[in-house]
Amino acid sequence: MLTRVWRHYCSVLPSKFRLISWLNLMMLLWLCSAQALANNEQHLADIRSPKATLASFVHFSDIVIQHWLNEQLSQSEAQHALEQTLRTMDLSLVANRARTVVVMERVVLLREIIARMDPASLADAPNVAEVNRNELTSWRLSQTDLLISQSASHGQFRFSANTVAQLPRWYRQVSALPHVQEERADLYQIFLVSPGPLFSKQLIDSLPSSFSQLYGPLPAWQWLAILLVMFSCKLCIQVCFMLGRRWNDRWQQKSIKWKVGKLLALVAIVIILAVTRRVIDDGIWITGQVYQFFSSSFLIGQFFFISWLIMATFNYIAAILVFKKHQGRHVDSSLLIVLARIAGGLTIALLGIYVIEFMGVSISPILAGLGVGGLAVALAIRPVLENVINGLTLYADGGIKIGELCRYGDNLGTIESIGLRSTRIRTLERSLITIPNSEFANMEVDNLERRDKRRMEHVFRFRSELSQDQLRLLLVNVRRVLLQHPMLDEDPVRVRFMGVGEFAYLINVVVYIKCRDTEEFMAVQEDVLFMVMRQVELVGAQLAFSNQYQFAGKLAAIDAQHKQKATDTVQQWHDNHNFPFPDFSAEYRYEITDTIIYPANTAATRQKSQG
Repeated sequence: MLTRVWRHYCSVLPSKFRLISWLNLMMLLWLCSAQALANNEQHLADIRSPKATLASFVHFSDIVIQHWLNEQLSQSEAQHALEQTLRTMDLSLVANRARTVVVMERVVLLREIIARMDPASLADAPNVAEVNRNELTSWRLSQTDLLISQSASHGQFRFSANTVAQLPRWYRQVSALPHVQEERADLYQIFLVSPGPLFSKQLIDSLPSSFSQLYGPLPAWQWLAILLVMFSCKLCIQVCFMLGRRWNDRWQQKSIKWKVGKLLALVAIVIILAVTRRVIDDGIWITGQVYQFFSSSFLIGQFFFISWLIMATFNYIAAILVFKKHQGRHVDSSLLIVLARIAGGLTIALLGIYVIEFMGVSISPILAGLGVGGLAVALAIRPVLENVINGLTLYADGGIKIGELCRYGDNLGTIESIGLRSTRIRTLERSLITIPNSEFANMEVDNLERRDKRRMEHVFRFRSELSQDQLRLLLVNVRRVLLQHPMLDEDPVRVRFMGVGEFAYLINVVVYIKCRDTEEFMAVQEDVLFMVMRQVELVGAQLAFSNQYQFAGKLAAIDAQHKQKATDTVQQWHDNHNFPFPDFSAEYRYEITDTIIYPANTAATRQKSQG
């Protein structure tokens, strides 16, 4: 509304006055903002000197404690006072310093210690003029190790990190002393038995007095509350896993997209742990070492389940992409899954760094140690890095994939998975071999699945009583049927008389079957062998066996009629100028190629496919 009015006001002014009006407006806004900043400065903690820091802490801590006692800690005034109180304290050595219960404990401890000190000694704290005149960088509270030191970077005075870390010890030393200015209840003892902002103090006060009695560092009601919360948390986690398994079992027959039961369970568990920790932090409000133990345990638990969730999410996304890429066929592992694991591992590592910082542990010494021992670490993880790099090289090279049959060295096996460290191979004996990627990448790997066709070679031995014309007729007939078979590649089809062996003629048959699958190859080879044996029978030839078997078995002689028929057929080839040696004519090869029906019309597989 104000902008609209200003625009209308400027539109009715002459153009030469518009610039002056804009300058006046900018000056007015600057003055208003400066006044606002000045007002805010009056409410900020003054930490320019030890005296100002001490006075600011006492002032703002009294406001925070009063709001805490009145169960109004969530109000903006209380939050502002808490922020200003923490500005006077260096919490860098305090674990879980982001938690309200932790910082409130330090505020109450320091306030109780100061309340037991002599006001005269506190009044001797140097002011800004004394600091500048004497060039002071620190000031120690009388007869204590409590130190207010100057920050090297900003020049501001705060209670030092060691002082804040040692407050519980100093409280135990001065807790028996009375308060100097007024007799009142010990605020820290009230803090120990009081609940956090989530629970009402009236509820705790209504319990029997025995529930507020301290057992160790905590009152009885806090021990009971912790046990109840831990039992409920464990029960909820078990229920989440059970529901996740049931989800996956129910949608198992559906697409892989629906198998999100584990992810949903992990998300629910992370939420449950966050709620449980919130109840412990802001409800039960346990303190001291017990809180540090439970806080660290829950933080580690949250880190574990969040890491599990991150890795499961990356694997789920990779599985979906792999599922789509392979047209609905489930693939156990792929380059996408490996990259997903790497991305998940890096994300978890970054999360781990944040968790370490959140727990109050400085990561700078760790990084410095890694820098000094970088060479030793590099040498130690060299085999691991070799396996990872070689694993990625196997994927990038594309020489092998999951599910392919390969010959590596003198062994045969099917690739089951290529991981970050090793490759797993299922052998023909169904055993599982694990080979490090650095070793497997240097092997000579023969990928049998990448063959565009399969080679079939056999050597047939025929009895030496076979006539030359029978031998020629057998070669031609076998060559013809091989060219006619639709599953055989026409080039080359090799059927040759290759020599004379011991009491036998040797015929070499070499063809290439147009298939990749081993089962299909065996079926086609079986059909080809039956066709060859049929031609052997038609010519009247007989296979040759060992000399001892021929002598003992009394094999029948080769039929003379078959010999004569073979002689007549060969003579007819000569008469017609169609002698098929060394090979058929190109026209004849073209006419007879792929003229046999395979599989046969009566084959069960053909009937099933037509049905």
